[in-house]
Formats: sequence, C-alpha cells, structure tokens
Amino acid sequence: MFDYVVVGGGIGGTVSYAILKKIGKKVALLEKESYLGGCSGTFKRKEYLYNVGASTLVGLQDHMPLGKVFKFLNLPKPMVKKLEVPMVVFVGDKAIKRYSDREKAVLELENNFNFKNLRSVWQKVYSISDANWQNIYNVIPVNYKNPKLLFKKFAENYRYLLKTLSYQFKTSYDFFKDNLGDFDEDFKDFLDNQILMTSQGYSRDVPISVGSMGLTYPNLDNYYVYGGMGKVFDCLAGDYKNVFLKHKVIKIKKVKDFFQVITDKEVFEAKNVILNKTIWDYCDLLEDFKDICIKNRKKYSKIWSSLTIYFNLEDRNNVVDEYHYQIIHKDINPYTGSNSFFVSISDKEDEVLTKDGEKSVIISTHCKISFWQDLSKQEYIEKKEKAKDFILNRLFEYVPKFKDCKIKNVMVGSPKTFQRYTGRYNGTVGGIPLIKDYIPFKYPFNFTPIKGVYLVGDSVFPGQGWPGVIIGVLNLLLQIEDIDEILH
Repeated sequence: MFDYVVVGGGIGGTVSYAILKKIGKKVALLEKESYLGGCSGTFKRKEYLYNVGASTLVGLQDHMPLGKVFKFLNLPKPMVKKLEVPMVVFVGDKAIKRYSDREKAVLELENNFNFKNLRSVWQKVYSISDANWQNIYNVIPVNYKNPKLLFKKFAENYRYLLKTLSYQFKTSYDFFKDNLGDFDEDFKDFLDNQILMTSQGYSRDVPISVGSMGLTYPNLDNYYVYGGMGKVFDCLAGDYKNVFLKHKVIKIKKVKDFFQVITDKEVFEAKNVILNKTIWDYCDLLEDFKDICIKNRKKYSKIWSSLTIYFNLEDRNNVVDEYHYQIIHKDINPYTGSNSFFVSISDKEDEVLTKDGEKSVIISTHCKISFWQDLSKQEYIEKKEKAKDFILNRLFEYVPKFKDCKIKNVMVGSPKTFQRYTGRYNGTVGGIPLIKDYIPFKYPFNFTPIKGVYLVGDSVFPGQGWPGVIIGVLNLLLQIEDIDEILH
C-alpha cells in the first residue's frame, strides 16, 4: 500500500513524487511513456534526441521555484549553461536581443522602439513582476473555496494585495497604452508574442500583473540543459525507486478507504492519488465523474495546442550561434492561427543532443486545435507538409544563416500528435490561458470532488511552465502535508 500514487511523469507529477519521497512518504510514480517529462521531456527517434518542446529552463536560483525544490531535495542539479541572451526576437525589421541583464535589456528595447519614457515604463514592469515573485511564497497556499484560509492570507498580505489589485484587472495592452500612448504594430506584436509564450493569451486579454512576468521572463536566469530537458527529470527522480515507466493508467477505483490504480500491467493500491492530468481529461480515469470534465471543457474553452517541427542541422562551423529565436511574422499562419514561432538549437558542445556536428532543432508554435480536426488521412498529411513549408520559409527569411546549413530528418508534430503521446485532451499544451476571462477568480485549483484525489499540472493554479507548475505543486502539498520548510 502506497501513501501516494502519482499518475503522469510531467513536471507536476515528477516534482510531487520527489518531494513526497523526500518527506518519507511511500510513493509511486506511473508514466505511460518510456521516459519522464511529458511535454517538457526529451525523446529519441532513431539515433537522435530532441526536446519535446522549444523551451528554456528557468528558475534554478535558490529563491525561485525549481531552485527551492532542488535545495529541499538536496539533489545535484543537471549540467547547465546560463544564457546571457536567452532569446533573439525578430519582429518587423528588428532583431531584439532579450538580454538577461536588465540594463542591457532596457537599452536594447530603447534602441529598437522610439518611446521617450520607455525606460521608466519598463522599470514599472520590472517592479510589478518583482512584487509578484517576492510575495508568491507568502500568498500560497491559497484556495478560494476555503474562506478561513483566504481571509488569513489577505490579512497577512493585505499591503501587497491592495498595492497590486489594479494590476490584476488592467490588461497589459491598456497598461502600455496609458503609459506610452499610441504605439505601432511592431511593438504590439512584440508585447503580444512575448506574453503569449508564458500566459497563452495576448496583451488585450492578459492582466499586466501576469503580463509583467512574461515580459521579464528573459531577465530571470535562463539555462541551456546539456543532454536535453529530460536530464532535469532524471535529477528529480533520483534513484528512480518506485518509478514505473511504460505503465498506462486505465482506471482509478475507490475501494473502502483506499484507491486502486489500475494500469495495463498491474494494480497499485494507495491512500491518496495525485493526477498530473488536465481538468479536461482526468475524469476519464474515474467512475461517475465524467460530467465534471465535460463542464470544464465548456467553461475553459479558450485553449491552445502546439505545432512542432523537429530536425537536425549540419552546422559543424557553428554558423547558427544563438540558442533561441522567436520569429514574429506579419501574416497569420493559415495552418496554426498564430503569427510567431519559437526555435531552440542545441549547443555545439552538447555530446548528447548534437551528434557528429548535427544539432538538434525544435520549432514550436501556438496552434488552434480546430484547425486540425475532422481531416481525412490525406488532408492531414498534406496539411503537415504545408505547415512545415510555411514555417521553414519564414525561418529562412528572418534568419538566413539556417539556409547555409543542411537540414535533415524533418518531423512535424500536430495537435493530434500531442494528444497521442501526452494523452492530453485534444492535444492541449500550456494549460488554461491566464486571461481576464479566467483570472483571478475563475482559475481552477488542485482539489477534485473526491477526497484523496488531487490535481497538479499546468491546468490548475497557477499553471504555466516550470515556475507556475511547481508553485501549483507547492500549493497542493502545503495544504495536505507538512512541507513548510521548503519555502524557507
């Protein structure tokens, strides 16, 4: 009998497993694939390795979520390289280096956008983001359905909450409009797509409290992970004790005072279950609760998937010398509904991801799910080819140096691909958009109607990437276990 069975080895599941194991709980982690990581892992095709998504690792400093977890676990961190320029953003005729150094970052913005008071406005953006990070560990745990806890949190943090209250309701677009006046399409596209990456929404819909954290994301410590993002999960899993790969969970049953977690290989018994599943599909594993997920699909319908392109780049001379690019193009991609994509390239010295001088490249773009539904097999194949050509042509246009290298082993992943490999409803990625329709009062939390069954991942508070998902894990575990020391 386990104290906890954790279903799903993405960020939320693996971090939950690692913390629970550290505090002495008997815990099992079940993952249907042959590797941990889910949308944030590393997979192998033939002899080559690729990260599942185009992303950076953020938050390894001791005061950040992932850093706090590693410090608490007392585990060695993966081999990483801190990036001075986490990404280069192409918009219009501009190539904007998003420096991690704040002063360099502001100077770069001033050199590209002609606003007299841009510096002072951006300093205000920094201050809003800093206030959120400085107070986040005081605010959690929080659950709007617990009035006593909510009142206590307000009483303890009323100065911060009142000071930032207006930023929860003013959109990012309105904030810049009020402080800068009119701005051109390039600046709007820049704001929209920087915010979209971390919030799954655009500036007109994302409150500036959230938008500020997306806009300053490159100013956090961003890291390149040698060997792929999967190495982070290897570190978190430690000795892999009671980690069961290739175990697909089929059903969860309540039997007296414990749960049976039924997989395609064996049955696990546990007092509690933590599901690293979304609010749209976790009900598929439970009996008599399917209506909850159906309601969630209707209530939280403004969601994205992703279209990804994977390939190898013959680049022995390191012609492509940046790690990440964001390409913002004027025209909307007719196969995705978005107007930007993100590119990640492996380090020339990475002996795992870069094999025989061939770098591992991942391109990822937000994609509307409806664009890939109800297609015949032939239509699906043709659409993937057209989507690939559209994106690669824009890549060659904005970063011509890619044309100087040979591209090999091209693969395209659609929303249906993500649905097949991750098991997520309609191939959703990125969780619930942090938009005014859903936050701050309509965002779902970690608890289910079944006592002893909990949720973690990017579709519960507060979601979004490594920092958000880990905060969600802490928000849950602080309420069901004694782990206060992790915040200190």
